Amino acid sequence: ERWCTGYRGVTHTVNIIYPLYLQHCANVTSQLPPEKHTFSKKQMMEMSGSGDSSETEAFVPNVPDSPYNAKSKRNSVLSSSPSSGNAKQYFRRAQIWICYNNRNKIILIAFLLLCANMLTNQLRVHRTKKLAKGAMVSMDYSNVKSVGDLEAIKNELGSLCFPGMENSCKCPDPMVGLAREGRRHWMKTAHENKDKVLDIREDLDVVFYGDSITEGWMGTSFGFPNGRKDKNEQVFNSLFSLDHGGKYKGLALGISGDLTSSLLWRIENGELPPDVLHPKVFWVLIGTNDLGNPWCSPDATVLGILRVVEEIRRRRPGAIIVINSIFPRSWNKKGFVWKGKRVGKGRVLPELWSSIQSINAHLKEYSNTHENVEYFDANHVFLQGENKKLKIDKELMNDYLHPSHVGYKLWGDLIVQKLGRLIS
Repeated sequence: ERWCTGYRGVTHTVNIIYPLYLQHCANVTSQLPPEKHTFSKKQMMEMSGSGDSSETEAFVPNVPDSPYNAKSKRNSVLSSSPSSGNAKQYFRRAQIWICYNNRNKIILIAFLLLCANMLTNQLRVHRTKKLAKGAMVSMDYSNVKSVGDLEAIKNELGSLCFPGMENSCKCPDPMVGLAREGRRHWMKTAHENKDKVLDIREDLDVVFYGDSITEGWMGTSFGFPNGRKDKNEQVFNSLFSLDHGGKYKGLALGISGDLTSSLLWRIENGELPPDVLHPKVFWVLIGTNDLGNPWCSPDATVLGILRVVEEIRRRRPGAIIVINSIFPRSWNKKGFVWKGKRVGKGRVLPELWSSIQSINAHLKEYSNTHENVEYFDANHVFLQGENKKLKIDKELMNDYLHPSHVGYKLWGDLIVQKLGRLIS
């Protein structure tokens, strides 16, 4: 951007290109024999295509740092025909002539091409940012009564892709459960979750469904211990295990990287069987991966979340379902939620905070119009600052996406308070 804005940028570019150009011309000239390094005016005119050959003064290129005296005028002249046995030297001389008689044009063309490339990339980035800022939920979900209503809304959508990210979009159908069979260890973890459900022999107060944030309660990723999360399980047990002093009995069923369609598949294939698992509250936190991985649109993300909720309502009609707001996330290295991230020429990862806020607002509307469905928002815990300086607290989210054990504790305390109001 700086290169294409004003005199300073022009000077910077010329300072880079011009010395390289001069050095190239000097290298070409240095390879010529000293007795044959000049052109006659006639030969120069013939090579340039000009018909004016009346002058016969020799053309001598002024090559900086050349080992030959560029001002000497010798009478020995190379034949103008490249077939004379000196074709190599002939074309060397032609290259010198082009360098020194068109150097300003060469520099200008190179600079304009550079600026055109940068301008094109900048316009592409600007377009992506502009579209992303307009990536809001466009449909009304407050009157959804069934999966059929969600299907009707999906059919009205023109695209399931995030605006501006169509080239990277791989958004699956949010209405259909989809296993991640190509993902290493995913199916293993899904079977482990199913076994946990089948091993339940007592009533639970709450079951958490979700992705890596939910699995993070257990200190694992794809069922394997994760050293960065080793303190999380202790926090979970202190809140949701009666044997460790917790007030409620809970179970966390999450798999890292899951989309809404992945969670739907798990619920349909063993994580919510007909005769097992009847907690007082189902707690759902899903959707952030739909936005940031396959680049689903905000509407597609809402559809996926509500498809999961409707499936739980169908299987457990009397249960209370809590929809947790999608957590704030940031690509920015300092955690600012309103800033995106450049990842290459003309490519940018747009900020997702405006879309997340829009999604959460519609999830809240849906909850307000449906019995036994609650909305829960604890995003303020993870944020600091205000307006354009709003950012994620790094102590509470080390990677600006997943809570640290401190973040889990603060979030968990608010969950316990919410459960106290719901269960009582």
